[in-house]
Amino acid sequence: MTGSRCIGSAVLALTVGGCDGADQSDLERLLDQAAESSAAVTPIPAPPDASGFEYGAMTERSPFEPFAEVAGAIASEAPDSARRPQPQELFPLGQLEMVGTLAGRGEILALIRDPRGITHPLGVGDYLGRDHGRIRTIRESGIDILELVEDGRGGWTARARALELKVSRPTEEVSAGTDNGGHEE
Repeated sequence: MTGSRCIGSAVLALTVGGCDGADQSDLERLLDQAAESSAAVTPIPAPPDASGFEYGAMTERSPFEPFAEVAGAIASEAPDSARRPQPQELFPLGQLEMVGTLAGRGEILALIRDPRGITHPLGVGDYLGRDHGRIRTIRESGIDILELVEDGRGGWTARARALELKVSRPTEEVSAGTDNGGHEE
């Protein structure tokens, strides 16, 4: 038993024993055992002295700046901020639709429709979407895009995206017939 349990037991025994005017030798023996066990408890060692750290605001790196090895992409990977955006870059990629391809003169173009209904013929290397996306490949069923997005640490990271061809189902044409089975009179 620990010292505090023994003392608690002794207090309980005193309380119960005080109600009875009988022999209290059991209580005295219990108190003696509690005193012996509390003397055998070793105290908790003191913690070692902790050395403090003094921050020198003029000589140390700011704690609010990222470490050099944590910074994002190098400046050459950052998008060209001086480049004038093309009209198809005004919209997020999710609002653009690939509606077809156009092939000729040895190259293939993707036909991209923006939310205003304007269709843009774009080739490999053209920009697309708000996140500095560039078309890497054009397939019959879609295009592959590489976007440059801020990584939240002061740099840029590349993200691969795809825009798939929007397949529209042709509407059924209603025959302009007559009530007599399609025969004219």
